[in-house]
Amino acid sequence: MKLVSVVIPVYNVEKYVEKCLDSVINQTYQNLEIIIVNDGSTDNSLSVCQKKKLSDSRIKLINKENGGLSSARNAGIECAQGEFICFIDSDDWIELDYIEVLLNGMENTNVDISVIQMIKVKDFNKIAFQSESQTKWDIFERETAMRELFSSNLIGYSANNKLYRISLFKSIRYPEGMLMEDKGTTYRLIDSSTKVAVNGSTKYHYYLRDNSILRTDFNQKNFDSFIIHEEILNFMDEHYPSISPKVKSRYVYEAIRMMMRMIESNYTSKLDYTKCMDIVEKYQSEVLNDNKISVKLKLITKLLVKFPSLPSRISKNKLIAKIFKKMEGINR
Repeated sequence: MKLVSVVIPVYNVEKYVEKCLDSVINQTYQNLEIIIVNDGSTDNSLSVCQKKKLSDSRIKLINKENGGLSSARNAGIECAQGEFICFIDSDDWIELDYIEVLLNGMENTNVDISVIQMIKVKDFNKIAFQSESQTKWDIFERETAMRELFSSNLIGYSANNKLYRISLFKSIRYPEGMLMEDKGTTYRLIDSSTKVAVNGSTKYHYYLRDNSILRTDFNQKNFDSFIIHEEILNFMDEHYPSISPKVKSRYVYEAIRMMMRMIESNYTSKLDYTKCMDIVEKYQSEVLNDNKISVKLKLITKLLVKFPSLPSRISKNKLIAKIFKKMEGINR
């Protein structure tokens, strides 16, 4: 049986980490190297992990100073001995056959990355496991997988719903000190692969905590996403020019979502709204000419180009902002 390394970064998750670890320990595929990276936790997370380590010889426990999610993942990669590797966030949990399904997909299709679907969970105490597994795997060659990454949510940026050949990480690490680290890494891993396999089964439970990146107030670190997207654009222009229009339309989508988050957080910096609007105006044609982009996003893009000061004005009008917050999210 081939060894699979499971890297679990841990930071101040004493309420959640035991459920995460149990879901990994009890996997139907047992030949695991479970690497827990305690990233300087100040609560009782370390104690929970130490107790689990005493009862399972497969667990390796790394203690390090706090460096963030990317730093913890990279520490896990450095000591991983498996032929394959996956990442689980310590407040999430996985189906009991999660690794078995991913590994079967990897080996049966001879790919470098296998992908499974995630389900978002808002109530940690209400857990509904999805027991059915789909047998069909869609196989994508490298360039097709790259196009799919920016065209749909089938593959997704997330590091966590995937199993990788560890050889892909020979020269790739997660960017430290930045938010949206998955976005800055997944495309590089796909570029280093030959093929990617995707399964429609939902096996990864992603818990939306109140203090997660997507649910906290807006701040300047959120613009890390733009820095990473610029890097992606430059890379695509050089290596995958036919995919660049997709990346640009995705950039517009993310700029609009950024403005929505700013409005939701009552963030009123006109300069930062202008930064987002510059992206919308620069790449509007890619959105309007893409037949896979939703009508809703196209209409919002047209509206913003015609009235570029609209988002900033909405943020300063409490009544309009309140109405705006109740709008449903846009879809790509």
